[in-house]
Amino acid sequence: MFKGKTITLAIPCKNEEIAIASLLKKVPKFVDEVIVIDNNSSDNTRAVAKKLGAKVFVEKRHVDGIGYGYAHQKAIKETTTDYLITMDGDNTYPLDAIEKVVSLAEKKKLNFISCNRFPLKDEEVLSGIRQLGVWILNFEVRVLYGYPMQDILSGMWLMDRTARKKLKLQEGGWNLSPEIKLAALSNPQVAFGEYHIAHHERAGESKQLIWKTGFEHLVYILYRRIWIDSKLNALFALKQNSDSLSLSFEN
Repeated sequence: MFKGKTITLAIPCKNEEIAIASLLKKVPKFVDEVIVIDNNSSDNTRAVAKKLGAKVFVEKRHVDGIGYGYAHQKAIKETTTDYLITMDGDNTYPLDAIEKVVSLAEKKKLNFISCNRFPLKDEEVLSGIRQLGVWILNFEVRVLYGYPMQDILSGMWLMDRTARKKLKLQEGGWNLSPEIKLAALSNPQVAFGEYHIAHHERAGESKQLIWKTGFEHLVYILYRRIWIDSKLNALFALKQNSDSLSLSFEN
């Protein structure tokens, strides 16, 4: 518990037995629970996580072998604490930032915080092509949403109870990463913010096909802005008008 708030750290994993061991050994004592959501690992990820005290859930759903989004949805469903903080199981995200992120959420009354990696403190941790890809996607968000997004693909974020209740997530694969940030950003009932963090070199090889995943992100962000968010904004406006009419009748 930190500042009177309970905290869950959720880690989606697929074949991360080496990295997850190092990560779990460094979790701060004030974190109330750690849950590992295993998505079809063929190594000893589950056994290692259990041995080191994590609660382990298995999420078998996937999209062409990738269940990143489904694993996060499972984490949201299973969490009952005040704050849910997620980070990838590849040991690239800083555990020491948890305290600062929770403090920011409390101070600014934020429901969702995306932990942005850019500008990188160490340029060597991400290849130039990955950095360019994130920049392009950030620029797309700025144009379409009018918000200066710093890192649309960060794998570390904080959600409070309100955000977990209000955000209706659908993406089962890699697109969960932009989806969850855009869903929080565009929801008027969710206070959104970003916080700059350090980013470390990953343990092991990435499971992403960079060009394929990047193109899918590019298309998804455009599709979401034109189709999904336009409908949601209309529904929010309709509800707001309905609430105003109800108040006028009551008066």
